[in-house]
Amino acid sequence: MKLVLFTICSLVFLLSGLYDSRAQNFDNVSSIQVEDIFEELVAIRNDLHDNPELAGSEKRTSIIVKEYLQNLGLVVKTGFGGYGVVGILKGKIQNGKKVAWRADMDAALHTFNNKPNANPQAAHICGHDVHTTIGLGIANMLSKIKDSIGTVYFIFQPAEESFKGAKNMIENGLFKEIQPDEIFGLHVFPTEVGTVSSKPGELFAYQRRIKLIFDKSIDEKGFKSFFENTIQEFVRHKSKSAPWSLKYLTHPDYGLENPNTIYKNFFIIGSNIAIDKGNKKTSFECTYYETDSTRLETITKEITHQVENSKYGKYLLETSFTAERPTVVNDPKLTYESLAALKDMYGDERVTTFYGQVPYSNEDFIYYQYEVPGVMFLLGASNKNKGIVALPHTSEFMVDEEVIKHGVNYFSFFLKDRTNHTKVKGN
Repeated sequence: MKLVLFTICSLVFLLSGLYDSRAQNFDNVSSIQVEDIFEELVAIRNDLHDNPELAGSEKRTSIIVKEYLQNLGLVVKTGFGGYGVVGILKGKIQNGKKVAWRADMDAALHTFNNKPNANPQAAHICGHDVHTTIGLGIANMLSKIKDSIGTVYFIFQPAEESFKGAKNMIENGLFKEIQPDEIFGLHVFPTEVGTVSSKPGELFAYQRRIKLIFDKSIDEKGFKSFFENTIQEFVRHKSKSAPWSLKYLTHPDYGLENPNTIYKNFFIIGSNIAIDKGNKKTSFECTYYETDSTRLETITKEITHQVENSKYGKYLLETSFTAERPTVVNDPKLTYESLAALKDMYGDERVTTFYGQVPYSNEDFIYYQYEVPGVMFLLGASNKNKGIVALPHTSEFMVDEEVIKHGVNYFSFFLKDRTNHTKVKGN
């Protein structure tokens, strides 16, 4: 956070010189109307929505993406991490940065709560159909102005829901095929349609799921109570707040846009304790969320230590972590630059900085960030007036289709702008 003041001061100077050129660039992009392709994009999104494919099974979606990009004249590579597709758009700007845009394609399994006793089904209840559509729209827009852009790589990723897609694409040689200087992506979010947000550093809380395996002779009821009390000791959050509730995410006083948000500096329990009885073993599992990465190792060790030193310790066979996933960590400098640029383009009322970390959510976008400086944005897709709430992984999840138009418009210009930034030697 010591970089904040320095970065802001630097940006004031830099942006004063860039403002006129950015305004001119905006006019060039605006001349290619998103409206001209909006109906086409909505049709693509509806088709993807009606034909969801689970992680690792995105064959049909990948074919649609591949053919669309080829029709735009992009060089297309396939087969990364399964059904991953990469589109390469080379403009005429030679000395600018090469940037990547990532969109995930897979659907998720979901049991809809308005259908009692229903089986889980594949459904786009996380918005990846929208992400894919926006990525195609951006490629369409930029393909028409190749004279004024540099190189843009479009990464259409499978298997985000399983947290395997990004990692598999990288292991399959993604960054040997493309060499971006920066990478960007987005996720639809329950903020109001037409807005875009992000923050430097961790965007989501860290997730851990601890699993304790015991000999079957353990006192199940007694240990469950002990385990609940042990985990509860670590719970912390702002006084009189409820960061485990998502209904405050967009609240003006408590939500993510408020510097005093309740969604920072917390440890919360994310699920009830699950018990699995086997013939010889009984396991107990619980998920929790922590915003401070430095506390993670201490917490896990302390939980294990307390169990081992309790009367239940003699029955303990094994401790493991079944969901030990990293979280998205936005590059601070690039995030400040990106938000400042977007505000220049679209105004402070549409572009906001978040101050907290979102619980219960995560993204494997972090694996790209291990390789290349990157930023993930959260794009508002709700519409209160229409009763549309874009809260992912809920039965009520919906998006205002205008989010497609905003996403394509905002980030076409943004990526064009980034490719016009001269690459610094040595970076």
